[in-house]
Amino acid sequence: MSCDPERVTGFVDDALPAGERAELETHLAECPTCREQAEFESGLRSRLRGLAPIEMPPHLTRAVQRRLRPAPRRWLAVALPAAAALVLALLWLRAAPPFVAWELARDHTSCFGKSQLPAKVWGSDPGQIADWFGGDGMQIPVVPDSAGSAALLGARYCPLIDRMVAHLYYSGDDVNLSLFVVPGSVRMGASHKAQAMGQTVHLLRVGGTVVGVVSASEEAVEAVERALTRTVARLDTGR
Repeated sequence: MSCDPERVTGFVDDALPAGERAELETHLAECPTCREQAEFESGLRSRLRGLAPIEMPPHLTRAVQRRLRPAPRRWLAVALPAAAALVLALLWLRAAPPFVAWELARDHTSCFGKSQLPAKVWGSDPGQIADWFGGDGMQIPVVPDSAGSAALLGARYCPLIDRMVAHLYYSGDDVNLSLFVVPGSVRMGASHKAQAMGQTVHLLRVGGTVVGVVSASEEAVEAVERALTRTVARLDTGR
């Protein structure tokens, strides 16, 4: 079977029929991308279930009950638009460049904070890395094989809160750098620069694709940005 993120979510929620669940279990054993999505969503649900319950003041409960009894329709007339507004706010937030920059900085810090990089494909050849992602249908732009003193080591898919991104790892001479290919909507122009979690984050559009570059070294980030810009310019001019 092919990858189906919605079915993976249904698997995590225990909402699939027995036959589909068995089929997906077999797929998860063979597909690292879907398995990482399932592990991430399972962990997120566990953390949410582990949150301490919020104790409501008794007077607040009584006040709400009094308002609900005489005019439940009026309460719904207020609650439904409020819920819709919250959903719209979340959709707006997920595409906001500062939020995306923070997510990428968090993932960069998490991956390089491990005792060993969690790469799923190793290699210093950008073409090899592109072919690995291409096998799953993820197209990445032409990327450099080095960023200053940092060389390309490998890559994997990393789960953000609402999407899976291609994460390429560069390291060398005490410089760690991440290059992300971010699918989906990011509400920005040609570029966005930010500082998040002690990291320099540059978001830029490369051939219609949003690329995020993250490092504590601003010099390394700018070196990658220049390399990407030159590559796009050469492709545009055919040179």
